Amino acid sequence: MAKKTLTLHLAKPDVVEFDDVLSEQAKERLQRPTTRVVEDDGFADGAKLYVFVGYDIVPNWLRDLRRVFTVPGNIDTNSSCAVLAFRSSERIFVSTFAHGWMYLNEDNVEGDFGLRVALNALDEKKLKRLERANLGDALRGVSLSPFQREFTSFGLDDALDLVRRISGSTREEASAETLSGSRSLRVSGEFAISDLPKIAGEALDFFGSTDYRNSSFKIIDSVNPVTDRRLSALLDGFAVESIRDGNEDFELGLPITYDDDSAAYRFSGPGLRGRYPDLLLRHYTAALGNRLADITIETLKDHKVVAVYDDDARPDQKWSVRSALIGSITYEGGRYAINEGEWYRVDELFKNSIEDNFQSYIEQWEVPPAPLRKLYDAGGNGRFQTEASYNTEIAEALGYVLIDTRLIQIPGVQRSEFEACDLLDIDRKRFIHVKKSSRRSNILSHFFKQGSNSAQQFSRFPTAWDQLTDLVRNIGGEGVAERLRSAIADKERPWKVEFVIADAPRQTGEFNIPFFSKISLRDEAINLKAMGYEVGIRFIGLEPDDL
Repeated sequence: MAKKTLTLHLAKPDVVEFDDVLSEQAKERLQRPTTRVVEDDGFADGAKLYVFVGYDIVPNWLRDLRRVFTVPGNIDTNSSCAVLAFRSSERIFVSTFAHGWMYLNEDNVEGDFGLRVALNALDEKKLKRLERANLGDALRGVSLSPFQREFTSFGLDDALDLVRRISGSTREEASAETLSGSRSLRVSGEFAISDLPKIAGEALDFFGSTDYRNSSFKIIDSVNPVTDRRLSALLDGFAVESIRDGNEDFELGLPITYDDDSAAYRFSGPGLRGRYPDLLLRHYTAALGNRLADITIETLKDHKVVAVYDDDARPDQKWSVRSALIGSITYEGGRYAINEGEWYRVDELFKNSIEDNFQSYIEQWEVPPAPLRKLYDAGGNGRFQTEASYNTEIAEALGYVLIDTRLIQIPGVQRSEFEACDLLDIDRKRFIHVKKSSRRSNILSHFFKQGSNSAQQFSRFPTAWDQLTDLVRNIGGEGVAERLRSAIADKERPWKVEFVIADAPRQTGEFNIPFFSKISLRDEAINLKAMGYEVGIRFIGLEPDDL
């Protein structure tokens, strides 16, 4: 028997009619004379086949070619596909052919069916492909291998690496030889269409299993993207209720593609005039006034945050209030966090461990430095001073060496330029890195990694210390350079990497950062400690802003 690849989807438990697996567009196409519907009570426990036949058309690419070339004959194509819905093991399954998946109602199918089956059915030592997205780096990557590899050899050992799709060879007890799982399940082997009910029943068993927790796959449970559209909508509703009730579960943050330097913020939609130097949820709820009681998730999608820049050449940038939400809630015993507009389920024990770890690195000031200043124009619109200007003021006030934007080149190593830190505290042996705003996971994760990478250069290349000394001499003179040489020679006291974040406290009066950034901090702190550095994090307040 020839090998085939079949695709399976699993309908939600409450879906009882075959037609309910179809999208509204597909249901409209049922009325077309070209659509074929075949019912068969003898296939599995009942089945319904939908064949959507397209009209014959001349392809657009052929029209373009005929403007230049003479192509003889009638060349028409029709875009046809099929959806086979059948009942097996008291659930409805769907197998799609060609682009039939485009005609499914995504609200009525399980969002992680294929991935869950794959985690339980695949041999973790025989993987071929792994597609992942990393919350910390804000990157999406696909790792491929012509050979079979173990799960951990793909480099996925961080809770921020979210597995989107996984492929490989199955364990011995699985019927399929290979499979790939994400939202849907793709199985390959010597199958016939008549084998689909058997494959579906086996897949359902794998879907409900928790065997993966006894393998390297168990890391999946630490942070899990919510792919179920119904659940995502439900969580959106809970977030709206929390905001409406004035709870402190959520704040506003900046999406990955937006720069907050030299920017002020206003809101489009609620009718608030003027601009604010910082982006806070309380500004938005105050602007709504009495209308706060009537907000819905559509309100949060329709209303926009607008970033306004000092530089008139830079256009305003907009994004929805909903996509700016950061925070978490508990639902049916599970903890769910939203970041960059997406919901994630977070293991509670893992969450508590990360929170405790974060608290262990927070240090208080003996004498708090001055907060970032707010600058107002004649109309009362404000913005915060830039990081660069703040670093300059702090360096002068506290006697630090201003390293910000000055790069070190390691001799003999190409493309090795790096920034040692923003501020260098020679006497207390501290590399100080400063960041304005604690509201963006991806920016803070990069911030922590940048500090770790810089420290690593000094551990790997002794000549980096010489270059730093030369830089300090150019900035502050020979006397300051001599102090640095003495600090470097002092092996009794370790150097410290300190992350300083400037932001407004949350409504509780405490400072905080997004949960996913705390995971990044933990990972980079582990690396730094392994290199012999101490690690700390401090917060600088912002000048208060009266509503």
